[in-house]
Amino acid sequence: MSSVPMERNVVTTTAKRQRPRVSEKDLGQTGPGTLAGRYLRSFWQPIFHAAELGAGRTRLVRVMGEEFALYRGQDGVARLIQPRCPHRGMLLTAGTVEGEGIRCFYHGWKFGDDGQCVEQPAEPKPFCEKIALRTYPTRESLGLIFAYLGEGEPPAFPRVPSFEEEGVFTHTDSYVRPANFFNNLENLLDTSHLAYAHAHVTETWDNYADGPAISVDETSWGMRVTAVRPRSGKRLVAYFGMPNMALARGPRNDPEVDYREFRAWWVPIDDTRHTQFTVVAVRGKSREQFERYRARQMELRKRHDLDREALTWAVLSGERTLADLDPDRVHIIFLQDDIAQAGCGTIHERPPEHLGRSDIGVIAVRNVRPVVRAAR
Repeated sequence: MSSVPMERNVVTTTAKRQRPRVSEKDLGQTGPGTLAGRYLRSFWQPIFHAAELGAGRTRLVRVMGEEFALYRGQDGVARLIQPRCPHRGMLLTAGTVEGEGIRCFYHGWKFGDDGQCVEQPAEPKPFCEKIALRTYPTRESLGLIFAYLGEGEPPAFPRVPSFEEEGVFTHTDSYVRPANFFNNLENLLDTSHLAYAHAHVTETWDNYADGPAISVDETSWGMRVTAVRPRSGKRLVAYFGMPNMALARGPRNDPEVDYREFRAWWVPIDDTRHTQFTVVAVRGKSREQFERYRARQMELRKRHDLDREALTWAVLSGERTLADLDPDRVHIIFLQDDIAQAGCGTIHERPPEHLGRSDIGVIAVRNVRPVVRAAR
C-alpha cells in the first residue's frame, strides 16, 4: 500500500469527547438542510465521469437528493448549474449549449458561463440583469468531474499525489448501489464479512481456522483498519478518509496485474441509493501492459450483462440464489456487496444490532465526531 494521500482540508476527528451524540438518522440522511448533507456538501464531491460528457452535451445528475444540470461548453469546461430555467421551470438539460453558455429549449432564454441571463428573445424590454442561475464550482481530476455543492467559497481542491506519480496508470471503475451510502462506508471497515460474503475470493480466509486479529486506529486522513491472519501473518489494510472516501487494495482479477489500489468516494444519489466513484491505480507496468489489462477489463464489463439491482432484490426476496447465476455474466463481488448492503436497510431503520469484537471498525466509524475547518 502506498502512503496515504493528505488532503488540503484540515480535518480533525474525536471519539466521544464532550460532543452531543449524532443519531443514526443524522448519519444516513443527506438531503438539503440535513446534518450529514451539510457536512458532505462542505467537501468537493465527484459527480460524473469526465469521458461521458462530450463538448456541447448536457446531463441531469442527482446528488444527495438534489438535481443539477451538468454541461460541457464548447471550450471543453464542465459546468454545473441549477437544473431548471428561472423563467418557467423548464429543465435546462433539454436546452442547447452555445459557446460557454446554455440556451433554454422552451423560450430561448440564454445564460452565460457565470449563470447570468444574457438573452430573452420574446421580451420587448429584457430584464436579463435581474435573472441569474445558481452555479457550482467544478474541477476535473483522475477521469472524474468534481463539484463543490456547499455555501461560500470552496476549500482547496484535494489532490491524490500517489495516483498522479509517473509510471502510475489509472482508470475508473464506478457503480451505482441500491443502498444508503453509509452502508458502504461501514462495509469497508467490516473485514469479517469477507470470509462469508466473498468466500470465493482467493485472498479471503476461514474465520474459524485463521480468523484475523482486527484493529482500528485513527490517522490524520481518517481511519485505518488492519486485519492480520495469525497463521500466515498476511495483512489486509484499508483506509477510510473523511468524510466519505476509501483507499484500499483491490483483489486480483487479471493474469498480468496482481496489485491494484483503488480510491473511492461514496456519493449519495438520495438516501436509498449511492454511486461509488472509483479510480483504480496500476503500478509497475508498462503502458503496453496497462492497455492490455484495460482491454481485458472492458471485455469483462461487456460480459456482465445481467441487471445487478434486479438480481439484488430477487436474492433478498428469496426468488433467486447466487448459485442460480452465471458468474461470468455479473460482477460477483459487486453483487455480493449489493445484497449485503441493501439487505441491511438504512442505519436508522434497522432493528437493534448486537455488535461484537469483530465489529470494531463499524463501532469506531459511528463514534467519529468531525470538526471541519475549510482551508482558505
